[in-house]
Amino acid sequence: MKERASYSSLIRLPVPRRLAVASVPADFADWLDYAAIVALLVYGWGHGPLVLAGFALALSLPYILVGPLMAVIVDRASIRRVLVTSNLGRSLVTVAFAFTGDAAVLLGLVFLRGAIDSAFTPARQAAIQATTPAHLLGHANGLHQAINQTSKIAGPAIGGLLLAFWPAQIVFLLNSGLSLIAALIALAVTIPSRQPGNNGGRFFTESLAGISEFRRSRRLLVALVFSAFAYFSFFLYDALIALLAEGFGFGATAFGLSIAASGLGGLIGALAAGRIAGKRPITTMAVAATISGLTTATVAAAAISGWSLHLATFLLVLALMGGATAFMLVPYRTIVQAETPHDRIGRVFAAGEAVIMLIMLSAPLIGSAIAARWGTPTAFLVGGCLLVLLGVTTAVNVRRE
Repeated sequence: MKERASYSSLIRLPVPRRLAVASVPADFADWLDYAAIVALLVYGWGHGPLVLAGFALALSLPYILVGPLMAVIVDRASIRRVLVTSNLGRSLVTVAFAFTGDAAVLLGLVFLRGAIDSAFTPARQAAIQATTPAHLLGHANGLHQAINQTSKIAGPAIGGLLLAFWPAQIVFLLNSGLSLIAALIALAVTIPSRQPGNNGGRFFTESLAGISEFRRSRRLLVALVFSAFAYFSFFLYDALIALLAEGFGFGATAFGLSIAASGLGGLIGALAAGRIAGKRPITTMAVAATISGLTTATVAAAAISGWSLHLATFLLVLALMGGATAFMLVPYRTIVQAETPHDRIGRVFAAGEAVIMLIMLSAPLIGSAIAARWGTPTAFLVGGCLLVLLGVTTAVNVRRE
């Protein structure tokens, strides 16, 4: 008799447990020095918006430009070797952060670290697929998303706190140590060998195999199109939350609380989504988009109408929006792992990430233009309506899974 799917049954399995433990320092290493980099660029070296925009691009472009190429290595090499070497590479590059005094060099190093991380991320997805029983895939993705969400909340906060006592260079060295710890833990992760696939073609040609896989599986394609559209809708207004809070009369403290509320909602949502992601994932995504869109549009309408909103209600709304995001991301990753052959999981995951990131990049600019022309709440209203349209359309067209 098959054991009931639960987080406790997942954690009892040695390899998935070690993989989750390795993900804690690995994910924190992505975010611990975020505040230190910004502080060094702005307060230490006196740079402004142009360099900060370059920092944002250095964080995101590796997953578009380099990720699909690195994924070929992921699919050809030992998964454990990629997990270990990518963390070692990130550790070495982060050490270099501490010894540069030039913004252009620092941004180049940020890009390089992101390029190395673009191998780690699909390798982890491959490891989850290879070591997790099918009925626990949803729980595994929920757990890893919860770890990632926690690092996004706590990492910059801890990094900012450390800056009160140490210079940015010390924070960089500490963060390098986290990647080293992740590499050492990954050494203990035993992953079954994969059957060799058709990976003997040219490197660039093989990098395109991930995209072709989405054409093969209608379920994969629906999940990708949904995720890309959903992230575009989110990021129409994601960078404008501070302005919306200000419009309701909330100050800087309330904005900080709203970020924490959104992060907490994402954490709880990830764990909850993991319980149901493996059952009807596309339906789950559609319902989450509809609820999130209706919530966002309602708050936007309240702001446009000049209605007052209690801070507790505003924080609850942000938590709900953060939780809904997790209910879309966790099922997407579960579908990718369930639908993709083992020999090309890295390329499929990297291709999907690149498509989502590429479409998402234009959203903040479009959202800012909408806000500048018609007001900040209008950007939230447009994003919310797009999410409702996405959710309803998906639910109508995908009746069976």
